[in-house]
Amino acid sequence: MLYELMSNGSLAGLPQAFLPDGIPDIPGPRVVLLLPYNRYLLGHGFMRNYERWIWGKPGVDPQEIFLYEDTSRTLVLDDSTHVVLSVSVVAQVRSVLLGQMPPPGEHLPTVLILRGIMKDHPIFRDDALVQNEPAFMLQMEKDGILHMTYWAVRFALFRGEFEAIARIKTWLRTASELFDSATHSPRVWFSLTPLPGARELSELESLSFSVDDLQRMVSQSAMPVVLFSKAGYLVLSDFGGAGTAAFRVWVFLPAPLWNELRERRKLSIRDLVISAWGYCDAVHAVAERARYASTDFGSVLSTR
Repeated sequence: MLYELMSNGSLAGLPQAFLPDGIPDIPGPRVVLLLPYNRYLLGHGFMRNYERWIWGKPGVDPQEIFLYEDTSRTLVLDDSTHVVLSVSVVAQVRSVLLGQMPPPGEHLPTVLILRGIMKDHPIFRDDALVQNEPAFMLQMEKDGILHMTYWAVRFALFRGEFEAIARIKTWLRTASELFDSATHSPRVWFSLTPLPGARELSELESLSFSVDDLQRMVSQSAMPVVLFSKAGYLVLSDFGGAGTAAFRVWVFLPAPLWNELRERRKLSIRDLVISAWGYCDAVHAVAERARYASTDFGSVLSTR
């Protein structure tokens, strides 16, 4: 996929057969962005599951850079010349590249973990089905909870985030059937500083929690802290420490959800926080999966 960065910051698509001389003709998933000052940015699939970005001048050895979600990138040519890739441009070129790549992670390690977590699920009674990725995917699409859990575990294994798998287990054990609609879903925010960032503060204020409310919560000597508003309950809890960086987790639960988890199911505050966090991990994993190339598993099976 080939694009040009216009002077107004937008992207313009170019004929795909055209690639200027001197730009590496890397096969497979890729996106090329032509930049001012005779420079280019190229992203390509690397070792199947990774994205890799390089930039430079055609015919000259390129430099490797990293692009991050929700973050602009400045490419410095010299002391007085630079090119700025806006947050929007970074998001667009990454989406174009990821949309050509298979999702990261491996199927068999994922289903082995899932079998231990969801051992009573009928899909795991058929060993041949479990080991057949296309067939398993087709069956999995019929079960929303399994679909969410699969991608959350697969991405967590890929990144080595084993704490996320523990959170998923807690969510499945305590509340997998509860978080199923906009009115019964928790929300989670994180902060390294005492208070969340401006965007998070705005979202919390929309739920009737003022900055003064949050400052009072932070000032408490013991964690977790719970605050009630007309919208529901907000929980502040600390995580980390003992050799790892401490950070704060803010969890909002609508009142009916809080009552079910705390009053009826008698969950501890910590389990409540971890369960809500695990659910949000799963929601994020499904959204992340949607960014990668889709696979017609029905066609794959029909050709076998």
